Amino acid sequence: MSLQTELEITLRTDLKEKNSLLRKEGNVPGILYGNNEDSLKIKLLGKDLRKALEQPSIFSQIISLKENGNEFKVLLKDVQVNPANDEPIHVDFQRVSGKTKLTLDVPIKYINEESCVGVKNQGGMLSKNKNDIELTCSADNLPEFIEIDCANIELNSAIMQFSLILPEGVELSQNLLNGQDQPVVACSATRATLDIEEEDGILEGEDGEDVESDGEKTDTDEASEESEKQGD
Repeated sequence: MSLQTELEITLRTDLKEKNSLLRKEGNVPGILYGNNEDSLKIKLLGKDLRKALEQPSIFSQIISLKENGNEFKVLLKDVQVNPANDEPIHVDFQRVSGKTKLTLDVPIKYINEESCVGVKNQGGMLSKNKNDIELTCSADNLPEFIEIDCANIELNSAIMQFSLILPEGVELSQNLLNGQDQPVVACSATRATLDIEEEDGILEGEDGEDVESDGEKTDTDEASEESEKQGD
């Protein structure tokens, strides 16, 4: 299971309490729903939520909500923010159990980019085409991220999404499987590499040329002979 974040929440019993007042007190209103249970109105400290949102994988991990001795396993489904200052103003959490089937975007973590064969030894450049990838798995098997090792990618080659090595119990979403295979990361030639290859090709052509005389006199030869005759 992915890394778990814990957040303290409070159930809102006074449903007449205005959201604007909650926010002035430093809280963020929210809702907890799903797993065939009644929806609950909640609130939590804005500073705690902002800290959690700093995690790149916060939308792809199981979060533990603690409330007066109770615990809810949830996914963060949506955060509404104030467009003026990007402060969170409302949050949605979805309850999950260990066996809940999930389909969601999981971040990709690229490693060994600097030691990539195609870059280090062959003058290529890495192109990372995806920051995350849509996966299907149970909540118990949800990975925090998918790691892709770039070390052995050669020039003009790629790692395709259908060939990704995924953790046990995790697979590409049906949406991706029904589509065409796509490169996740590729190593391609740079402009400088192409220029060097073209230059090498030209030099090889020049070195391989054999110039043969066909026996015919050139204008320079004829002029030279005429000069010699006049000298005689």
